[in-house]
Amino acid sequence: MAETAPAIPDRLRRSRHLSTFAHLGAVYLYHDLFGFLMEMSPDVLAVVDAFGDGAAVADVVARFDGAFEGASPRQFVEIFAQHFCLIEEDDDEVSGLWPMVAIKGKWNVWRRHGDRVTLWTAWGDAPVQRIELDEAETRLWDAIDGEKRLAELRKDHDAALIQRLVPRLTHSDVQALKLCMFPMSTFAKRPQMAPAYLASTMPYPRWSPGNGAPGVATPREVSPTEYYRRDVHDADAQFDHQETTLSHLLRLPHPALAGRTYGQALVDALVARGAVAAAGGDAPLRVLEIGGGLGFVAEAVCGALAARGHQVAYTIVELAPALAAAQRQRLAGHPVTWVEGDALAVELAAGGFDLIVANEMIGDLPALTLHRADVGLETEGGGEVDPAKVAALGRAGELVEQLGLRLDDATEPFYLLTGAFELVQKVAGWLAPGGTAVITEFGDLGRWPRLSTHLDHPELSIHFGQLHQAALAAGMTADIVFVIDLIDIDRGAQGLATTRSHFRALRAMLADAGVDLDKIGYTPAMLDATLGDKVAASDVGELRWDRIEDRLMGLVPHEFLALVARRPAPGDDGDRGN
Repeated sequence: MAETAPAIPDRLRRSRHLSTFAHLGAVYLYHDLFGFLMEMSPDVLAVVDAFGDGAAVADVVARFDGAFEGASPRQFVEIFAQHFCLIEEDDDEVSGLWPMVAIKGKWNVWRRHGDRVTLWTAWGDAPVQRIELDEAETRLWDAIDGEKRLAELRKDHDAALIQRLVPRLTHSDVQALKLCMFPMSTFAKRPQMAPAYLASTMPYPRWSPGNGAPGVATPREVSPTEYYRRDVHDADAQFDHQETTLSHLLRLPHPALAGRTYGQALVDALVARGAVAAAGGDAPLRVLEIGGGLGFVAEAVCGALAARGHQVAYTIVELAPALAAAQRQRLAGHPVTWVEGDALAVELAAGGFDLIVANEMIGDLPALTLHRADVGLETEGGGEVDPAKVAALGRAGELVEQLGLRLDDATEPFYLLTGAFELVQKVAGWLAPGGTAVITEFGDLGRWPRLSTHLDHPELSIHFGQLHQAALAAGMTADIVFVIDLIDIDRGAQGLATTRSHFRALRAMLADAGVDLDKIGYTPAMLDATLGDKVAASDVGELRWDRIEDRLMGLVPHEFLALVARRPAPGDDGDRGN
């Protein structure tokens, strides 16, 4: 944070304006007066709680001496005091806000009605909340520009109103304002220097030490298999709220795809690459989709292939019963059959498919969480891999050896994509000679997998360089291509940028005006058409637009890559990809 504080006094107390949240084993401390947001482990939070209504700093430091693996507990005390989580015992916290600058938080949702503004929030899975400002409160809201200190605003607005409204809007229930020691113009030339909390939000569930463990920490094996089997109940909500995919946002004809859907654009791309032969003959084109979502991709692919004269035999392997049911409903009348079960365990015909699609699902496959020391490497980046330790990893070690994976550049900790590698091997066996597979997901060509923290289950990005190695080791030729290039998205088109919570609040606000806001990748024209004459876009805040390449709703499309792999046919020249 940019703020600094003087030397701490001998005695402190815990602020009475703190909220705690938790997700995937981490605890988040949110200051409800300022909007400060800090991530920590539960044992560090205990330092704050130890001060209660007042305690000597020396006593608390002595109590936690040696508890943090070499880190001094006094350092934590100083950081918490710097962010006003620990304060002097007689401190009047609200009266001390006058020197602060009020800044409107990111991802606010509001609507203007004449001289009044109504705000809406829907953080995480919390109920939608509506905050109606009266005329005087709206004038104060309009005057907040990220430059004026609260003391300056007091010249034109009632002091009691400021002391009442500002804490209400900075509270974690609302998150509409953040307070900072410096005006935003301070960071104009160096925006990267702005404190991170000014743009951060807190969508996770509330938590306190008496509520047990703070969520589920990342286990040794990252595997959402049981989550999909047991915890996915509402198929539409799964893709509208929990884990929206790029294909879901582009499931309807879209101007950035020249009026095509994602599935239609995918077929066009495969035809252009020669991955789909010309129609003819009596044999159907055999397509396998692994993880079918809501069935939109299957519907579009079947239609696009049929329009080119193909007979199609389409098979979906689906793990989640709720999703399989939704697919059956959508695809009634289409030439689709289902195999319900884990893609890594189902039995499918060897060489049985001409085309295989695994769209935005491979990040949900099992992976192993490892530390560098597990393979003989030093934590700080040195050392050499110990073959004996790698062999001791069992099947994971076998995969490392088979694929020739480099481990010396691994992060600490690192994730080994065991399930993804095994699926690539299975795909190679399921493809007919000359058949093509397309596997898409978010990730990087050379970056080790990262754990997605915004979902309600663990999901990993993909190291596509390693996935490419797996394809080559399985005897396929392979290329890596950006999905936005594969399906030929108009990179410069403008798209609506949201977060999950922002979209929930925006949808609730517009529903109140009689507008049904579907979860699609809106362009300005698409949103205007949806709003019609019921709501003026100029009365809606906060609408953010970005290039579709960089942000579409809550996704970053340029982070999505595709492995396009082919099983060589007899007589191929042996080109193994690049």
